[in-house]
Amino acid sequence: MITYILKTVICSALLIAIYLMFLEKQKMHGFNRFYLLFSIFFSFIVPAITIKAGISEFSFVESINTTTANIQHTVTQQLIPVPTNDFSFSDILLIAYVTVTVFLFFRFIINVSAMLFKIRSCRKTKYLGSKIVLTDNNGAPYSFLNFIIVSTKDFENGTIEKEILEHELAHVKQRHSLDILLIEVLSVFAWINPLLFIYKKAVRLNHEFLADEFVINSFKDTHTYQLLLLGKATQPINTVFASQFNYLDTKKRIIMMSKSVSFRSAIFKQIALIPVLAIIAFLFTTKTAAQEPIKATVQTSATQEGVSQDLINEYQSTLDKYKRTSTDGKVGYNLSMSQEDKDRLEKIFFQMSKEQQENQIFVFVPKKSMVISKTIPTQEQFESFKDPNMFGVWIDGNMVKNEELNNYANTDFSSVFISKLMKNAKNHGQHVYQVNLMTNKGYQDYYNKITAQEGNIIMPKRLKDLVKIP
Repeated sequence: MITYILKTVICSALLIAIYLMFLEKQKMHGFNRFYLLFSIFFSFIVPAITIKAGISEFSFVESINTTTANIQHTVTQQLIPVPTNDFSFSDILLIAYVTVTVFLFFRFIINVSAMLFKIRSCRKTKYLGSKIVLTDNNGAPYSFLNFIIVSTKDFENGTIEKEILEHELAHVKQRHSLDILLIEVLSVFAWINPLLFIYKKAVRLNHEFLADEFVINSFKDTHTYQLLLLGKATQPINTVFASQFNYLDTKKRIIMMSKSVSFRSAIFKQIALIPVLAIIAFLFTTKTAAQEPIKATVQTSATQEGVSQDLINEYQSTLDKYKRTSTDGKVGYNLSMSQEDKDRLEKIFFQMSKEQQENQIFVFVPKKSMVISKTIPTQEQFESFKDPNMFGVWIDGNMVKNEELNNYANTDFSSVFISKLMKNAKNHGQHVYQVNLMTNKGYQDYYNKITAQEGNIIMPKRLKDLVKIP
């Protein structure tokens, strides 16, 4: 989660920097409005996208020859959930986040409710497809949704300039309040991203550019309108949903009115954004690995002549003693059987022919044949393991920090195994996958230990045949 937050902040910082340096001063306000809103969502969505590359998980595929059975099944390792009552630092951060979010949410609800109450309780009059709300406040006019809020005294005395009303009407017609509401809602839940404050200011200034352009096109008297703006620059507005501007912002608006439109420059910059956004998307997506099978070889011996039907029946009846039915009606077997039954089943199984073994639900395989084949992770896979947001890393059975991999090369390992964390696993939320690596020495020690083991183990052809019910 921390990695996602950092990526979101950096991504949004790059996008707003591009806007401030190359787009804000260009007279293409409609496109800039789209870019700002798009950038906000882009910076939140792209870091959450996962691109999968090849990575390996294990499946056992038994080899076939004249004396072996043809058996194939897949084993998927899952972490055993470990309950924990520890109150971790991440829990403290979560509580802090929820506390601030709840506060901001209620503040937002209160502000919206206050605005709607004011609109509902005040006298209104129709105006060019919108409604003017007459209040006792003496501040500058402002708009919210389909309403223009003005001072009753100024409106009745006719001291509100037509240009100002036209300016607020532009905000209403172009639905600028929806942009502000959207950013306010995002700020409630994503307040941890400080760049949203800069985006909010940029969006509001862009709204003013759009409204100013609307007024100039209607009245054709730029100079008079500019002087009017200077006179209104410091008038207070008593709501969080309207723009609060100082002389610096007013200066930017006046300069923007005086600029000419360069169609060629605008088109060039818009087209140039396409590869830039593609590069940013590639940099900030999460790279992880899809899983592909790695094969390990196990062998079971068989006889040519096989066993009699009586022994087949004995084999099956012995197994039937351990057949169980789960509460949802599924039939399986509990292989916690007596040693006497296990020895008898094993003896009969190895006397069977290849064809007879293939018809059995369970097989016996020598422990020493269960050696996992060597698997060296690719360089791309190895680099992906360094992402602590996606992978928890174990080397030779010991958990290590992801940066520990910087001390190794991919060729230093002879085995890699990936398993996805269950929701109630101890480390769930800290990372998505657990990767178990064996160094070359660790694999050799493992190989020597397994191949030295005597005896056989019973295992199902298909894992779904094994239902452990007491």
